Amino acid sequence: MNVKFIILAIILAMAFLTGCTAKEKKIPLEDVGMVGVMAIDYIDENSLKLTVAIPQYSPEAKEHTQIFSVTTELVSQGIVDIEALSDKKVVLNQLRVVLLNEEFVRHGKARGIIKHLFRNAEVGNKVLIAVVKESGEEILKEEYPDKPNINFYLNDLLQPSINTAFNPNTNIHDFIYTQTNPVLDSIVPLLEKKEGKIEINGIALFKGDKMLRSLSKDDALIIQALQGRKKLAPLYINLNDNNKEEKMMLDLINSKVRMKGNKSMDSPKLTVSLKIEGTLVEYKGEREGHLSTHEEILKLEEDINKEIEKDISKFLETLKELKVDPIGLTEKFRMHYHGDWDKTITRETISKLQWDIHVETSIVSTGTLR
Repeated sequence: MNVKFIILAIILAMAFLTGCTAKEKKIPLEDVGMVGVMAIDYIDENSLKLTVAIPQYSPEAKEHTQIFSVTTELVSQGIVDIEALSDKKVVLNQLRVVLLNEEFVRHGKARGIIKHLFRNAEVGNKVLIAVVKESGEEILKEEYPDKPNINFYLNDLLQPSINTAFNPNTNIHDFIYTQTNPVLDSIVPLLEKKEGKIEINGIALFKGDKMLRSLSKDDALIIQALQGRKKLAPLYINLNDNNKEEKMMLDLINSKVRMKGNKSMDSPKLTVSLKIEGTLVEYKGEREGHLSTHEEILKLEEDINKEIEKDISKFLETLKELKVDPIGLTEKFRMHYHGDWDKTITRETISKLQWDIHVETSIVSTGTLR
């Protein structure tokens, strides 16, 4: 028999069998539960509580979302248990948000869970991660009357926008990258339920695979500025000097940062130059009604420079004390280091770091103040 004919026959047979298998595995859409949000809560060193939110698309459904919770040791086993409760094939193809409660991440459990999801072919790398102060299960089961669906609510809340530019908007890929990068520590949005709604209340700062502490929105904004983000969220500034208090808001902020290290591992020092420009949209203080000349604006810019330099220096002192680097400052020294760099060297370098901070503020407009 002709060899080419035999090969062709085998290929056709394989294609036929493959088609039959695919047809047999096909599941009606109404029998599939597509998880939109997953929440994980700490129980003990061996167990966790897995909660999922599954949207209901049937017009006959009494509720827009089904919520299921199970106690399990493994996420994959928990999904199987949820399938038994829902009578549907539960899939993660539409997963958009993963919530981890604070106790869980403080015990160093986040990395294992995220790595499992990262390796799962069903799960996309753009799935967003957030830490919740309370129980993730309670967050999902809470009713939000003005929000149509918890899946859309959380996904929209965590998406990047100019008003949440301080937010790291961490996805699965970002988290694994920072966990495996020797010059970076992970940061994740921190959520809190307040008065019937969910708020971004700052960021969770990790040291290695454990959450170390929470940082404020102002600290998060400094991280974004020093990482080189071009567009920043509106900046609130409070000047306190000689018993005089001035408050103002800068909006539409553009920023540019340059950092240079001295290449020394014994006495590491960074020179940081930050340029920001924006519109002064609101001001309250003794200069109110007098910001009409170029000289007066220049004096205000100088005072803002000093305040921002002080805030950045104070924040870097905190990082130095904690021996963490969520910004990537030590990269300026790693690039000149001969040998293998690890996070132990990062900790040593940040603990000895000195710096010079230079801020140059430009108020391009005073908006409606004049």
